[in-house]
Amino acid sequence: MYQLNYHSKSIPELELVHLENILETASVINASKDVTGCLIYHNHSFVQILEGEKKDVLEIFEKIKADNRHDSITLLWENYVEKRYFNRWSMAFHRPEDQFSTQFVNNLLMLSSFSEKSSGSLRSFWGHVRRVLESDPKQEYETI
Repeated sequence: MYQLNYHSKSIPELELVHLENILETASVINASKDVTGCLIYHNHSFVQILEGEKKDVLEIFEKIKADNRHDSITLLWENYVEKRYFNRWSMAFHRPEDQFSTQFVNNLLMLSSFSEKSSGSLRSFWGHVRRVLESDPKQEYETI
C-alpha cells in the first residue's frame, strides 16, 4: 500500500461550486482506482492524504498538480505502508454556512489527536490538518 500527502493553497476566487466539483470528480476517479484517503479544505488550504497502488496514487497526484484550482502544491510525504488506513472513508462535504461549523472543526481537531499515527505519512497529514484548522478559527470551515 502506498500513501502520499500534500498541502496546497486554493486560488483566491475558489467558490463553493468549485469545491463541490472537486468532490464529485474525486469521488468518481478515486473509486475507479480503489484509492482512499481524506481531503481537508479550510482557510484556502487543502491537505490531502491518498492511499492505494503507487501508480494510481501518483497518477491522481499528477492530475491534482495540473488542476488550476490548486496553487503552491507541496508534497509532504510519500512512502509504502503496511495497510490501508482510510479504507472505510468515503468523501464527505461540510458546507461553510452550516450552523455547526465550529463544533465540526473541534471534532476534526479531536479526531486528529486520536487518529492512528504509525507512519510518517499519517503524522505529517494529521499535523498539517491541525495547523490548517488552527490557523484562523474565525474563518469558514469546509471538509471534503
